[in-house]
Amino acid sequence: MGYIEELRKILDRAVRSTEITHALTSGGLDSSIASALARRYHEFRGVVVSLEGNSTDIRYAKLLAEKIRIKLDVIDVSLDEAIDYVEKTVRILATFDPIEVVNSTAVLIALEYIKHNDGIRVLTGDGGDELFAGYSYMHEMDFKELGEYIAKLPSFWTFSSFKIGESLSLEVFSPYLVDYVIEFALEIPPELKVVKFNNKKIGKYILRIAFEDLIPKEIAWREKHPIEIGSGFNKLYDVLEELSVGLEFDEVKFWHGSQPYLYDIFRRFHTIRRGDKKSCPFCGSEVFGRHCKTCGAYLV
Repeated sequence: MGYIEELRKILDRAVRSTEITHALTSGGLDSSIASALARRYHEFRGVVVSLEGNSTDIRYAKLLAEKIRIKLDVIDVSLDEAIDYVEKTVRILATFDPIEVVNSTAVLIALEYIKHNDGIRVLTGDGGDELFAGYSYMHEMDFKELGEYIAKLPSFWTFSSFKIGESLSLEVFSPYLVDYVIEFALEIPPELKVVKFNNKKIGKYILRIAFEDLIPKEIAWREKHPIEIGSGFNKLYDVLEELSVGLEFDEVKFWHGSQPYLYDIFRRFHTIRRGDKKSCPFCGSEVFGRHCKTCGAYLV
């Protein structure tokens, strides 16, 4: 299969000339492939985050670190420390979307740790899920719809790690977001991205088979989990809901119980961006597409 060989070459090319000091190594497929390729050319440290030791990512990160022979730093934070970081996350990203905030808080903790430990450039796996159909909702699309959907994503996607890195004066790099990698990934037929495997649809099939010899098999065929699940940060939702009790605001509607607390932080640093086009029915922010980046609502 020509696509497999070309994919191996093109991702290798993307990491070859970019020096890195650290990599976010959650043990997920995309970041593990990026780290394994980068290790051919560079020395760097891996970093994985855990909330109160409840991270399933640690096991996979250790498997990767042993396989590609890098040193791994495990950052274990308490619930109180994580809540303190939530305010920083809201301030940097200008959002009170609970999903974005919880996931990105784990990223912020990792990147701030890297910055404080002489980090200069950090490797991530951003873009892999989008380009290779890693999200479960993509698996319900027919191939025509999936191909059209993925083709539109580069025109409006954003990745919190880049904005957080910029706030810390830390460079973030993902090989999946290099122009020629995006261009090639869009040429790959959707039929090679989503397949039925062991009676279940899985995404990123071509990535898995292209690099299963380079990373631990447990990672190559690992099921996709959001950062919040793998790191244990999903615990934050309950705490944020408790902190939201008694907070009421007439100017916005909330779709999640944790949002009053997050919005209370948000309004101290930001205002709702209103425009002449489509507005979010929950927060009133101007919306491009079907997703409100300010409050996280999906519009039907």
